[in-house]
Amino acid sequence: MSSPELLRSFIAAADTGSFSAAARLLGKHQATISGNVARLEDELAVILFDRVGKYPEITPQGLALYDSAKLVVESTARFNRNALNLAAGLPVLITLGLDEDLPTAPLVGLFKKIRQQYPLLKINILREPSQQLFKLIEGEQLDLALSLTLEGQTNIYEYKAIGSANYHLVCGKRHPFARKATISTDEMMHSTQILQRSLAQNNLHQTVKIAFDTWECQGFEAQLEAIRANVGWAFLANYPYQPMPEGITQFNAEFAAVDFSSQYDLIWPKGRAITEVEKFICDQIMSLFSQK
Repeated sequence: MSSPELLRSFIAAADTGSFSAAARLLGKHQATISGNVARLEDELAVILFDRVGKYPEITPQGLALYDSAKLVVESTARFNRNALNLAAGLPVLITLGLDEDLPTAPLVGLFKKIRQQYPLLKINILREPSQQLFKLIEGEQLDLALSLTLEGQTNIYEYKAIGSANYHLVCGKRHPFARKATISTDEMMHSTQILQRSLAQNNLHQTVKIAFDTWECQGFEAQLEAIRANVGWAFLANYPYQPMPEGITQFNAEFAAVDFSSQYDLIWPKGRAITEVEKFICDQIMSLFSQK
């Protein structure tokens, strides 16, 4: 296999259109670049550049090899970076817990950043109610979790407060509430309310339960689909500054302060220092709770 150093010189010359410009780009002498390209041509028995004119012009054979050369150089750089990370003791697997009442769609971009930064890292993701996340963290079955703030229980985990998720009054696009400017308390009480099942296990249940007729859904995605199907109205959780999911609409109620929020923490097992990788993941998740 050709040396990545020779391939880098070839790529730089092809990208810049001259050996001198490639030398400036790579911080080398022009003679080094032209020598590397000549060595590569000898190794491959292929002419990569036509040198007849003032500037070297990449040949059809060179163009045919250009993409493969970039792939080799990028793969080599990734291999070296991964080897350094492993040598530094960075983990290759992290089990991450996420509160099931929060949406996952806004996390997709964050996962892409984590993958780019640590391509060798594997992440197992568990969606559970916060009460279950606390138990899994206490039993050291999770490395990191995004959970509701649990007052007075910091003796079982380490934590970092990251902000609050907002709950908004929403309904489906074809629900009767979507066509009215303001909804009365009586209307809300006598229309089906879609609740997150986990709320029944904590003190938020009495805060948000208003209707006589209720549906209980396990997790954000199930609740969202029931709302989109116009089954009923709901308090739906979302990260601050994030757009609401498609297929639903917010509505106004006649009583004040109908929207509320819940505090969230990132937690990990008690007495364990957080790793560089976990700190990076924390920073990415925290960005959802701060204004861009």
